[in-house]
Amino acid sequence: MGKIGNPISEIGKQMNWEDVRIFLAVARRGSLSGAGEMLGMSASTISRHIDDLETRLGARLFLRSQAGYALSDAGLAIIPDAERAEGALDAVQRKASGAASTVSGTVRIAMPDNFAVSLILPEIARFRRRHNEIALEIVTSVGIASLTRREADIGMRLVRPESGNFVISRVGTMASALYASANYIAAQPFDQLGRGEGHVLVGWDEAYSGLEAARWADQMLPRAARAIRTTSLQSQLAACAAGAGLAVLPCLLGDASPTLVRLRPPQTVFSQDIWLVTHHDIAGTARIRAATEFLRETVQANRDRLLGLNRD
Repeated sequence: MGKIGNPISEIGKQMNWEDVRIFLAVARRGSLSGAGEMLGMSASTISRHIDDLETRLGARLFLRSQAGYALSDAGLAIIPDAERAEGALDAVQRKASGAASTVSGTVRIAMPDNFAVSLILPEIARFRRRHNEIALEIVTSVGIASLTRREADIGMRLVRPESGNFVISRVGTMASALYASANYIAAQPFDQLGRGEGHVLVGWDEAYSGLEAARWADQMLPRAARAIRTTSLQSQLAACAAGAGLAVLPCLLGDASPTLVRLRPPQTVFSQDIWLVTHHDIAGTARIRAATEFLRETVQANRDRLLGLNRD
């Protein structure tokens, strides 16, 4: 295949929206199977589509290897234009959604699992009694869903976005403390000056080493054995409550467990602000306003639990 010509003209003449969508999925995931999961398509369908697109463009967009699909020079050349095309279509969809003024439809909310389980889902019935024509989709993940690509309408986050066309508001604060089960501590007393020596830390998998809890534990408990690593707070809570070791947990979770005791209070651990984030183009729609207000009210009503003020 020859070199691609003018990327902008080729995008306009040779690529339709389906081409852009599949091309970007493969570029972002680095494999046919990953792109297929993202789009709900089979890897063979993705492969045929990419082969056909490369034939039409007269350029090899990806370098194939056992490790996956990597962008070629031609693929790198058209990435900016493909993303602009994606953004333009998303803007049209957002503005169309924003035209609706009735309090109905679907609102997709992304939040950490501990917020969903311990804070928001217990109050869903109250929201439904007030707005029974709104369907809520709760997306739980340690990672951050993209509001720009409409993976969610509202994000409930512990990190404030640094860029993007968003409406952002701080709605509360969540504190964390260091916990262990009473039985664990009875068998292995905790020395505040020991920096975790002689203890096991129930912590985060290395993929999540950038999280605040993981960083705090690395700094304050460097001598604790990293013998148990998980990818969710619920798993850490279960292991800690069972006497497996120490865990840095949000007070919202740790204080609710009758078997856990605090080894260090939240004042000596850390706190994080809670942010609500919505794309500017849909922030003013009735259904988004209703869901945002519900989230704000729920966080504020649970202020003491979030700050760890319900336990001495």
